[in-house]
Amino acid sequence: MIEIGSEKRFFDFISGLNDKDKVALISHIDLDGISAAKVIDEVVDADSVKFLQYDEIDMNLVEQLKIDGYRKVIFTDLYMENEDVVREIGKFAEILILDHHPSDKDWNSERIVYIKSEEGYCATYLCYRLFRKIKDIENLDWLVAGACVADFCNLKNKEWMEEIFDKYNQEKGDYRDKLGFDYDDIDKSKIYRLQWELSLAIIYFRNNLKKVFDEIGESFGDIGDLSDYSEKIQKEIDEALKKFEKEKKEISDGFIFTFSPNMRIGGIVSTIISSRNSNKKIILFMEKEKGYSLSARRQDKKVDMGEFVKNLLAGLEEAKGGGHIPAAGGYFLKKDFDEVMRRLGVGAEKSS
Repeated sequence: MIEIGSEKRFFDFISGLNDKDKVALISHIDLDGISAAKVIDEVVDADSVKFLQYDEIDMNLVEQLKIDGYRKVIFTDLYMENEDVVREIGKFAEILILDHHPSDKDWNSERIVYIKSEEGYCATYLCYRLFRKIKDIENLDWLVAGACVADFCNLKNKEWMEEIFDKYNQEKGDYRDKLGFDYDDIDKSKIYRLQWELSLAIIYFRNNLKKVFDEIGESFGDIGDLSDYSEKIQKEIDEALKKFEKEKKEISDGFIFTFSPNMRIGGIVSTIISSRNSNKKIILFMEKEKGYSLSARRQDKKVDMGEFVKNLLAGLEEAKGGGHIPAAGGYFLKKDFDEVMRRLGVGAEKSS
């Protein structure tokens, strides 16, 4: 399942850690990122665990890591694209990168160990496969399975997924044969329900993701008090889904929808809508202070949404976007809203 990198170098990096090393563990802000960090920390016991968005992987981070005296830095579930950042960190720390995002870049060097999985495996599963060879971490297998479902990476490792579902006596059915999950299937198994509640809790605690990380326990289904907070996000999601049905606009092969949620529910709402319209492009626009973020999905994979978003935003000032084949995201300035709508072939009238 490893596409780039050497397991031997990975094991050398981990076995070389000692009490004198100050280790920083940095991961992405979604369930795959938090779960991958949980798996790694079970073995490494990092001095600090940070959850960052891509725009936070910058020179400010480099300076803070240097000032704080970190000598080993582990990145997971983050597509590293800023060579200057990686190079500068490498001047004072050894780096381990464990990722699954499509990339032609091989970061391996004397100071960097880079392992990338094949497409179809999430970062959590990659980390689990590697770190379980060092320590027994089967107590987290339910979390790993949930992350695979949440990240739509549950078919390439289907045999292992079936073993975990059977281990915890999860209900059998065709829902387990689907890539990812349908919103209407969430209550068909506890693992599906857990990954959903964790994903909603991540939205609620977007400014304190360490809370989510800390609440995840070792026994099956132990997520502390996070269910209490996920219910609040569920209500806003339900309202957005109703609004979509009333205000969606048709484009070629799909629908668009513009709204202004109170919480960051764009990605999860687009996933729900896409699961109900798997052969359609679903593009949601969320209004921000200076621009719009967008979340794009097409679950049948007949359109590369990462490339679609890149092309949609090409040439626009301060615009950025990309992602996987079934799921992508982006951002552009408000002044370019009309142009984006024109490129999509629709009028520029915004939803209220």
